[in-house]
Amino acid sequence: MAGRNIVSVSWGDHLKFGIDDGQLATPDAVARRMQAWKSELNAGQVLWRTIQQSPRRAQRARDAPPPTKPMPDVTWDELERVPEIAHGEGMKAYLYVTIFDEGWPLLRASMRDRSYHNAFHAQHRASQTEFAYNHPEFAAVDRAGRRRHRGVMNLAYPAVREHFEQLFLSLLERGDFDGLFICLRSQSRPADHADQHGFNDPVRSDFHSRYGTDIRTEDFDKAQWRDMQGGYLTTFLCDLKRSLRTRRIKLAVGAARGDIIGPPLGNATLDWRTWVQEGIVDQLVIDQNSSRCPSMWLNLWPMHRGTGYLQNYLTGEGLPPLTDHLQQIYGPELSGGETKLFLARQWHQRHAAEERALLAIDQMSGLVFGSFRHDNAHLLAKGNWWD
Repeated sequence: MAGRNIVSVSWGDHLKFGIDDGQLATPDAVARRMQAWKSELNAGQVLWRTIQQSPRRAQRARDAPPPTKPMPDVTWDELERVPEIAHGEGMKAYLYVTIFDEGWPLLRASMRDRSYHNAFHAQHRASQTEFAYNHPEFAAVDRAGRRRHRGVMNLAYPAVREHFEQLFLSLLERGDFDGLFICLRSQSRPADHADQHGFNDPVRSDFHSRYGTDIRTEDFDKAQWRDMQGGYLTTFLCDLKRSLRTRRIKLAVGAARGDIIGPPLGNATLDWRTWVQEGIVDQLVIDQNSSRCPSMWLNLWPMHRGTGYLQNYLTGEGLPPLTDHLQQIYGPELSGGETKLFLARQWHQRHAAEERALLAIDQMSGLVFGSFRHDNAHLLAKGNWWD
């Protein structure tokens, strides 16, 4: 029987760095690992991060070293086969997608010397989706209207919300997925300060219409502005939920712990209470972390952390201890509702007693584990996962 926990699968990481069955390069390997996730992680659900979310334009510096390990050729359709395999094992399959992780162009060499995603494989390479490349105007912009948060598309634009909704629905049509998992993590370079971006024209117009203030030129209430930014995310999720409901597909969202979207994005309000109260989200996965790779635990953009966050999961500032947060805030809010609460553990060493204690908390439906570290533990243990 399938269990209560969830396995989060970053398939690109498996293909690029995994070995043997831990590469998940064939349907048979995926089936064997799903059996292991059931028995070893008590998993009943898979979040499958597709490599087909959107075409990307890759860039590489002339002096960049060649890849140490090429991606294998894949001749089978992951979107068709993964749900079939999961259902054969009695598990649920959710398609894993992102909305704030559209990539960035290659920076100048002088900038890459001191500012990079990570030194191992992303200092001299970059990529961005065709959508981000073709529409730089949709990236979140600063108050001066000049500096854009590359890879972070502003949901205030109806065209951006429509793009993501139609993209996700088209991917879901290719396989019999039980749900869609929207991850709010971003690998984009962190903002210098938490209120740096979010001054795009539609935000400016909406704020002026509602409050009579120009956020570009006048003093304004930052709390109202942060709530407005968070409202666009809620609008997107509401619209998407209506489309998914007609298809009988569940909606899950993965977010930072707390009431703001957090590093590296900003102080925009994370209105998860509304999502729960109005039945917008079927599953809520909290304690996501954008500053560290969940597969290899590389620190991302280590020279950029940003300041001014009302709540910061990296430092704990503005947040109660995890157990108190779960018992005193999340638990009561979810009590009596249909939204299921899960806790992300991809960035933590396994500890059986701690996991049992977390699972014993009221309203805790399960834990989320990363598949790469579980499937490739021997590779990580030797400290060489790249060749």
